[in-house]
Amino acid sequence: MPIISVDPQELSKFSETDEHTLIKTLPKLGIEIEEMSDNKWDLEIFPDRCDNLSVEGLGRTIRGFLGKEKGLPYYETLSSDIETQVELSVQNVRPYIVTALIRDVDLNEQFLKSLMDVQEKLHTSLGRRREKVAIGIHDFDKVNPPFTYKAVSPDKLSFVPLQRTHEMTLQEILDKHEKGNDFAHILKGSDRYPVILDKDGEVLSFPPIINGVLTEVTTKTENIFIDMTGTDEETLSKTLNILSTLFMERGGELYSTTVRYGNIEKIFPDMEMDNSIISVEEVNKILGKQVDSQDVIDILTRMRYDVSLNDENSLKVTIPPYRHDIHHPWDIMEDIAIGMDLDSFEGEVPKKFVVGKKSENNKIIDAMKEVLIGFGFQEVVNFTLSNPEREYDQMNLPREDEMAIIDNPVTEEHTGLRVRVLPTLLDNLKSNRNLSLPQKLFEIGDVVRSSEQHTSAAGVIIHSEAGFTDIKSLIEGMSLNLGLDVSIESKEHDSFIPGRCAAVSIDGVEVGVFGEVHPIVLENFELEYPTTAFEFDVDKVFELKNSSYI
Repeated sequence: MPIISVDPQELSKFSETDEHTLIKTLPKLGIEIEEMSDNKWDLEIFPDRCDNLSVEGLGRTIRGFLGKEKGLPYYETLSSDIETQVELSVQNVRPYIVTALIRDVDLNEQFLKSLMDVQEKLHTSLGRRREKVAIGIHDFDKVNPPFTYKAVSPDKLSFVPLQRTHEMTLQEILDKHEKGNDFAHILKGSDRYPVILDKDGEVLSFPPIINGVLTEVTTKTENIFIDMTGTDEETLSKTLNILSTLFMERGGELYSTTVRYGNIEKIFPDMEMDNSIISVEEVNKILGKQVDSQDVIDILTRMRYDVSLNDENSLKVTIPPYRHDIHHPWDIMEDIAIGMDLDSFEGEVPKKFVVGKKSENNKIIDAMKEVLIGFGFQEVVNFTLSNPEREYDQMNLPREDEMAIIDNPVTEEHTGLRVRVLPTLLDNLKSNRNLSLPQKLFEIGDVVRSSEQHTSAAGVIIHSEAGFTDIKSLIEGMSLNLGLDVSIESKEHDSFIPGRCAAVSIDGVEVGVFGEVHPIVLENFELEYPTTAFEFDVDKVFELKNSSYI
C-alpha cells in the first residue's frame, strides 16, 4: 500500500485538530502510522483512497470524520478561454488528455514537495506507473495558449527536458535520459510520440516520459497548468479532480479549460457529481446494525457526502467528484461502517457448530507434495498472474484464446491469468541461475483456461546431465507411491524435444505430460543446462483416481 510522509503540524492545520487526536483518529480511518518523528509521520494509505494521498486531502477527510465539517465540500470552478486541440495522430498512441488551470497558488517549499509526492503516488496507483495516467504540472506564465496535443516523429522535435541543460530529441530522451529508460516501454511499438506544444511551438511535455524545463514549477510559480494524458478518459477525469481540489484546499482558484477533438468539445475539470440510492434496510442487513435513516444521514455527511431522503425506505447519496473508488452502494456502506467506528462492531458466536475436514482433492494434493518432497524437490509458490509472452511465446507454443486477460493490468509482467504452472517454474530457474546445481522445484497451484479454474502440478529438474530417463523414472516412482495405475506413451509437444516427450494417462485419459525441455524454450528462459519437466492436471487425476493410498 502507498506510504505518504506528512508534517504533523501541517496535518493538524488542515484537519483542524491536535496531534494527540490525530494519533487516535487515523487508525479508525484504516490509516496506519508506520513511523513517527517530531517533523515527519509516515502513513500507510489504503490504495482505493487516492484522495487521501496528500496532507490536504487527508485533512479534508479527517475534518469530516470528526464532525468539524459535514457534507460535500463544494469547489467553485471559474471559466477560462484556455483550449487544447487534440490531433488524430495521438489516437493510436495515447488518445486522451484532460487539463485544468489553477491561479493564485501559494507554492512554498513544503507544498511543492507535497505536490511532487502526490503526483508520483497518483502515477503509481491510478496511473499504473504512467501507462494509464501521466501527469504534467507546469508554470502557466512561461507559455502561450492555445495548446496542441499531437504525435510527432522521434527525431523531428527537440527540447530541454527536466534534469538537463541541453536540447534532446524525443528518441534521445528515451535512450539517454533516466526517465526515458524508466518509461520507454509504454511507447514501445509506436513510430510517433505524443507531445504538448503551446501557440509558439514550445514544448510543455513529452508524455508520459517527462516535462520540459521551460515550464518547471518553482516556489515563484503563481499560476499552474495541469495536463493529464492516458488511455482511459474517466480515470483521467477523476485523477484531475483529485489533484485540482488539493490546490483549492490551499486557497487556489480553479478554472475550467476546453479540450477539442475536432468538432467535439469537452470541458475539464468535470466536477459533476454522481448519485447513488441506498436502502437503509440493506445497510442494517449488511452491517448487522440497527440504525434509522437519520443515523445514516448523520454518518454519511461526516464522511463528506450529501444525503437526502429518496423515499421512506431509501436515501439519495451524492458522491464527491474526487472519490474515484465509489462504484456500488456497498462502497458507500463501507464508509458508513467506518463512520460508525469499526471498533464499535462486536463479534458474534456462530449459531451452528461444525468441524471442517479436508476435501478428497486436497488429500491428493497433500499426497503429491509429500511424495515430491521425498524425491528431493523444493516447493515454491508463484503468482497466478502471468502474461501471454511467458505462457506461449517463451514456451514455443502458438497463442490461443484460452488465457483470461486483465483489462487494466498494473504491470506488463502480470497481464493475465496463467494457463499452466510450468512457465513460472522455468522463470524461477532463470532467477536462480547463480545457485548451485542440481535444482528441483515443484508447484501445485491454480490455473485458468477458457474461464475455467483448474489445479495443476508441475516440476522441473536442472543439472548438467538431466535427461528423459531421469524424469521418466520420477513419474513412474510418483505413480507407484501414489498408487496410480498409469500408462506412458510417446507424445509430440512443442515445449519439449521431439522423441524426448511422453504423455501420462489414466484409464485412457491424458492427465499430464513430461520430457526434456526444448532448447528453444531453454534459450527463451536464459537457461544454460539441460532441463526436464512435467505438468499434470490434478483435477483429472482426482476424477480418475483408483488409489487406496489417496
